Amino acid sequence: MPIYKAGNAKKEGLQKYYVRINYVTDSGEYKQITRTTYGIDVAKGLERQLEYEIKEQQETPIKKMTVRQLYDEYVSVKKYEVREITAYKLKKVFEYCILPILENVHIDKLSIKILQEWKISIEERGWALSTKKNIYGELRTMLNYAVKMEYLPKHNLSKVR
Repeated sequence: MPIYKAGNAKKEGLQKYYVRINYVTDSGEYKQITRTTYGIDVAKGLERQLEYEIKEQQETPIKKMTVRQLYDEYVSVKKYEVREITAYKLKKVFEYCILPILENVHIDKLSIKILQEWKISIEERGWALSTKKNIYGELRTMLNYAVKMEYLPKHNLSKVR
């Protein structure tokens, strides 16, 4: 991140500097912050402070959302869209097959490796093919919801074989 000298301007014997920070927001928009200060040491400190503030600002609760939190939100929305028995089946699939393994994983950290390990654990249970497809379908639907709500740019479940 650049620190620029501002001509010959001085204050109390210290050189004037512009501190400029360029960054990209979560929505993909390019932004820039420019601040003025006196003294190179103060400018470097200001640069570190601005970088830290931008990083903290971009660490939204969405990035810290776990699969459990996504599930809770998803179920609260889904219960108004489906019949009661369907909501009950959805709850059972998540409680017995998905959440025990993926509950504490952050949704932005759902890598192909993690999803593959989860799928292997489902395969090892020896259930019928249609049961396994229903389980995969429920997780896929929830991840599609996360993409629709812009919690994720995309999900990797389709890449898992």
